[in-house]
Amino acid sequence: MKVLIADDEYYARKAMAKKVLQADPDAEILGDFENGVQVLAYLEAHPDEADVLLTDVKMPEIDGLYLAQYLFEQESRIEVIIVSGYNEFEYARKAISFGVSNYLVKPVQKEELKEALAKISKERKKYQDKMQDIMTERTLQFLSIEEIAAHENWRRLFLKPIFDRNANKPFYLAVIQSMDRESWTASQRADKLMKRLKDQFHGACFFFNRFQENVLLLFGEKSEIISELDNITRQTKILGFAKVTVGLSLVHTQIEHCTKAYEEAVYALNQRLIDGWDRLFVFTSDFKPENLLDKEKEQLLEQAIAEKRCIQAETMTRELVKKCKNAYTLYVTISSIFNLLYRFFCRTDSTEKEKSPGYMLFSYRTDLYRYDTLEEVEDYVVNIVKAMCEEQEKKKYHYIVSEILNDIAQNYQENISIGELAEHKYFMNGSYLSRLFKNETGKTFSAYLMEYRMHKAKELLESDLLKISDVAMLAGYNDVSRFIQYFKKLYGVTPEEYRKKGEFD
Repeated sequence: MKVLIADDEYYARKAMAKKVLQADPDAEILGDFENGVQVLAYLEAHPDEADVLLTDVKMPEIDGLYLAQYLFEQESRIEVIIVSGYNEFEYARKAISFGVSNYLVKPVQKEELKEALAKISKERKKYQDKMQDIMTERTLQFLSIEEIAAHENWRRLFLKPIFDRNANKPFYLAVIQSMDRESWTASQRADKLMKRLKDQFHGACFFFNRFQENVLLLFGEKSEIISELDNITRQTKILGFAKVTVGLSLVHTQIEHCTKAYEEAVYALNQRLIDGWDRLFVFTSDFKPENLLDKEKEQLLEQAIAEKRCIQAETMTRELVKKCKNAYTLYVTISSIFNLLYRFFCRTDSTEKEKSPGYMLFSYRTDLYRYDTLEEVEDYVVNIVKAMCEEQEKKKYHYIVSEILNDIAQNYQENISIGELAEHKYFMNGSYLSRLFKNETGKTFSAYLMEYRMHKAKELLESDLLKISDVAMLAGYNDVSRFIQYFKKLYGVTPEEYRKKGEFD
């Protein structure tokens, strides 16, 4: 604890300094002063250094009560201990009105001083722990369980203490999502439910803002965990939440398995698209995904697209999606439809002589996971199929721009480009899609993406737990110097300067 002492009597100051060090040997005396003017001058020259001010009430020019009032009005974090030779209620009353919680009467007893310093230390520790929890929570909402598990420092900070407490015990990972994401996120009752589960199974509960999801690490018996997660879906109905669903992984044992466990939980959770919400889905490793787009249907669909028979292509696509009985089959079938579209696009688009190897920008997480119903997924796929049927230059596909904006929101950390999205996700001419995006948004894709990333970077800079290099990575930049350059160009200050100013939106 760093201490300032103010008293107009020289020997009183020195005696007080000695008592402070006797009461707390780890304390540091930053300085002793004979009046309040000197104290204020020191505070101006050394802001945010001192923890405690021990001050006499009566001093020339500026007294102790004035100092207490000044610090109170400045909302300073410095704790004030008033020392007075006058055992009068009026001084104590005024001191209390200025936030002073310790009022000692001369001659100050060592035990009283020790008790006062210990009280301040305890309160400060409690406050620091609370602020650390808040900062940790703020930091976590910008991350994902996959990023934490892959990043050595974050894994050590956020996960290792949990696994150390549960030495070698097996764990399950649960993902919980509500259809009404905003009210769920803001609900204290939902928060209490998550914390109760965390405590009951000696685990941890994280909230990740990017996908509006709660992720729980739970250590215990599978049957007990399943029973409690089933209760969650029932309790949320009673509490009035709109459709809450849970996905549960297989059992795992190592901290490195968190990413795999998360993938399993999300695969399980995607089953809500087929069977509906308000229930628990448990991942199973013996599933057999089926591709419903067999060779015969593939030829018929491709022929319908080539001959621009849009109604037939749409009907076939809807029938395929509706026949899917599990999320795995749904994912495989949609991927097959998109592979067909990609091959068709490569044959018909003459703007590029060479095409890169086929791969699909379609994810079980950022595509299937973001939709709430099978009907929404169906419309998403059908709209892309219809786009292949129609003359692109004669149409304005507003929905595709909306989809791209969603893609940016979900994947801004990745190295995405309008050309890649055009070719591997929307099967359109890249130049046309670039024009379409700019016409709809007023900005080029690269400018919009950069501004979106910088906005996210500003949010990330609120957390002191993240280094500037971490912020750059989470905003989608591997090159830190390039990130700093873009940030300064957009906001006029470097990320470090912005953080120091602390004027967050």
